[in-house]
Amino acid sequence: MKKFLPIVLIALIAILLFVAFVYFKQDTSKNGLNSPAGPVKQISFFHYFSGNLSGGIDEMVATANTSNPSRLILASGLDHEAFKSMIHTSLDRGNPPELFSYWAGERVQQLVDRNQLMPIDDLWEDLHLSENFSPEIIESAVTYNGKKYLLPITQHLVVFFYNKRLFDSQNLMPPQSWQEFLNICEKLHKKGITPIALGAKERWPAQFWFDYLLLRTAGPEYRARLMAGESTYTSPEVVHVYKIWSSLLQDNYFNPNANQLDWAEATDLVRQGKAAMTLMGTWATQTFEDLPFALKPGEDYDFFPFPTMGENIPHASVGPIDGIILSRESENHVFAKEVLGYFAEQESQKIMSTGSGALAPNVSINTNFYSPFKQRLREEISTSSHWVFNYDLATPDTIADKGMDSFNELIEFPLQYSAILKNLQKEIDQELE
Repeated sequence: MKKFLPIVLIALIAILLFVAFVYFKQDTSKNGLNSPAGPVKQISFFHYFSGNLSGGIDEMVATANTSNPSRLILASGLDHEAFKSMIHTSLDRGNPPELFSYWAGERVQQLVDRNQLMPIDDLWEDLHLSENFSPEIIESAVTYNGKKYLLPITQHLVVFFYNKRLFDSQNLMPPQSWQEFLNICEKLHKKGITPIALGAKERWPAQFWFDYLLLRTAGPEYRARLMAGESTYTSPEVVHVYKIWSSLLQDNYFNPNANQLDWAEATDLVRQGKAAMTLMGTWATQTFEDLPFALKPGEDYDFFPFPTMGENIPHASVGPIDGIILSRESENHVFAKEVLGYFAEQESQKIMSTGSGALAPNVSINTNFYSPFKQRLREEISTSSHWVFNYDLATPDTIADKGMDSFNELIEFPLQYSAILKNLQKEIDQELE
């Protein structure tokens, strides 16, 4: 009897799959996919907007499908890690989706260098998109090897989000200088309040500390050289950053279980008032404003930029830009470009901005669309002299993986920062041999 059960289960699954397939065929026929009036154009769109990061994408796709009954965007969302492996496998095997989301910067550059993407210069010219996106975004996020490949749909900014009610209860004001920041951390720590929440379980949330400490001490030009492999991780500039970070960890300014929490769990510590602040991207607003315990921006929680640390260092802002790209080996390129054109429009970008917490890359959107809170975020970007992608989007994958491993090591063993950096540089040298 026990041997018979698996056979029955397999048979039932097969029947269910067959019924589902037949139903899908019938349903698509009812919706015009095989109607005499003409087939509905279908296109596959894979993305990584899922779980705590799902805001905006479903609404944008649904609106696109509703606005034009002759097209159907088949969207599939995966979590970040699953997406990273899946998309490379599908590209390498020659059966990718027509469109997929991706992080602008080094990761797109790698796919362009592998000749796996289709340029969209013709779409850019036909729709005059240069009028709707800033020269900085076009240069850094859209253009690779002299051609345009990516349509930006979000621009996130990494800042300190803090529990305003907690700050107010302790008579604290957002810091502007590094010393003011340290004073706040010390005061909160003495009161038994965790100053900084960090969730580095997935590694990438820790990178923002490295990014901003390096930008605020060595500056954006040095950081660019390091990302390009023109400097080493044992240089005085990087050692100085790890030493500062190590001191913060040794002073117990972070939650003790940082490597066991993810970014959303760390953000939730701030939302609950169990920690005072967290360094995170604007997608964190989804967690702060999630029902049923939603906080009001500017009243219950707020933000401030990473404090200044040195004189005569240009003010830089960090953040990723998400975009949609077109795979070369897929079908329906013409239709895919039509969909990209729709996603470039103001209304589409507004929908994505509202759901994701990001700013819309389309700069033709009137400032009044944004709440006062988001207008301040937009002002922070516009007044920064430099915009840079976060660490794992600014350096090759293999190097970024090793670097992010070192961030987790530092969190666990802050006293060993010098040895961690020496080992990191040794691994990078071996990788480049």
